[in-house]
Amino acid sequence: MAGGNRSWLQEHLETFVVPYLGFVPAPLNPLTPVEMTVIKNTWRSIKKSGENKTIILPGRDVFIFEILARREGYPTVFMPEVSRNTVSSIKLPYDLEKVLIVDTGFMGSIPQALGVTSFILVSHYEKKSKQQIFPRLTNARQLALRIEYTPKYWKRGSLHYECGEPFVLQELSDLREFAAAAAMTIAVYKDSSPTFFKERRPLPTNLHSSSDQTWHD
Repeated sequence: MAGGNRSWLQEHLETFVVPYLGFVPAPLNPLTPVEMTVIKNTWRSIKKSGENKTIILPGRDVFIFEILARREGYPTVFMPEVSRNTVSSIKLPYDLEKVLIVDTGFMGSIPQALGVTSFILVSHYEKKSKQQIFPRLTNARQLALRIEYTPKYWKRGSLHYECGEPFVLQELSDLREFAAAAAMTIAVYKDSSPTFFKERRPLPTNLHSSSDQTWHD
């Protein structure tokens, strides 16, 4: 957390973004206001589910929840290095009975590989599963994909070996994607989309598509 009166965003930009980019990009959110409203309500539900538990956000895809957590000072453990390539070598230094893992979807393979049975997903492959954050949410799978397609600060973590011992290597993204991730971080941190929509099913059949999906791998 930032010291003094500086916000997390100011500290993040000054110590992480500017040293790599050399500038602060203008805010730009690839998600629509409707999508942001659903995502913010998803975050509220995550906090309710994670009461008295350590909320772990594994992998780059769930960074948007980390932004929302940081803007209100809510404790989380964000682990961007977690991926299908690296999860087998990662051990959580926590009591696994007191951990809640949050992921986008769809099978829960990452939480299970980490040895955690308590997890919730934006989208679960089983219809109306209790492990889906909003079991009745229309187009939950598309929403999960929209989150996954957002730009990333980091490349996917990869597993390497030195003297027979595994270690995780995670590099920063190229300048263009890193800048897009910074622009999104600023926009999400400052987002003021409404808390609720009057529509019973606010997400349309065909969710907003990013004009550039090269961020997802």
